[in-house]
Amino acid sequence: MEENILAEKPEEKISITAEEVTDIRLTQAGYYWEAGFNEFDFTCRIEGTEDRIHMVQQRHDEGYGLVIRSEKDDIWDKISGSEAFRLEEKLLDEVQYRTYHDRIKKLTSLSNCREMYYELMENDNHNLRNVIGNLWTELREKEDQLAVSVISDFRKKTTEQFHPVDGMSVGEIEEMVSYYVQAKIIENDLDAQVENVIISGNRSRGIEKNASDLDVVVEYKGSVREDDFFNILHEEGFAIAGIAVDINPITEDKTGALAEYLESAKQYLKEKVQEIKPEKPSVREKIKQAKQITQEKKKVNIEKLKNAER
Repeated sequence: MEENILAEKPEEKISITAEEVTDIRLTQAGYYWEAGFNEFDFTCRIEGTEDRIHMVQQRHDEGYGLVIRSEKDDIWDKISGSEAFRLEEKLLDEVQYRTYHDRIKKLTSLSNCREMYYELMENDNHNLRNVIGNLWTELREKEDQLAVSVISDFRKKTTEQFHPVDGMSVGEIEEMVSYYVQAKIIENDLDAQVENVIISGNRSRGIEKNASDLDVVVEYKGSVREDDFFNILHEEGFAIAGIAVDINPITEDKTGALAEYLESAKQYLKEKVQEIKPEKPSVREKIKQAKQITQEKKKVNIEKLKNAER
């Protein structure tokens, strides 16, 4: 890369170095490599003064050439070939960072975050490697933000659609389950700390049948295995107002974080609701039905007139 730059930009007296170009921010990226070039626009400071840079990478038979221009006192006339190479690296670092930074900001689900995680892991672009630390931090912060939202939204929806059990609300039932789980932890001297107790399953969306269990997910931390904890919680059977309570203990290391569990549960329950809920007729179908009713009424009236004439 540097050889190609030096071939087009001979060494000369340096008046600006790459280090003097700061506060770089990508504003536009155009990828036209099949047509022979890529181009990028940036805002920046050059020797402390606000400026704009336009960089073009041009493909040719021996590799590619590079041109970096600035709006004010043109940087291309004041930078050597080797410094141009160093500046290109700084600019391409910003291209990679800004591209992923903007995509992370737009993520709307934890599953999207997981896909982004794997994409970043598999991308071996060396400019991305230079900025990956900041992107990991931003992705974790986005996951934390979405996780809080997922749990809060799931609870809110449950509160709205839950049918009280023997007059007990969502909060009262979750509290009873929490006491029961804590009692089992003490009784069996388990290494487990309850983090969250949330009603899940059909009853959380008001689509249960009379014989439906009361499904509750319990997020915990500790060394006790999920399956061992599950067996302990179900060995005697636990019911509320005659309804069996099915407690599912989960940890982040095994099943995954609670928010991820609830995100999957939300999608499953949405599909269940659609299966149960009859489809509303479209406007066209409503008009068609109205016409049919009108025609049927006309036929009845005609028959009545004929009978009256007879």
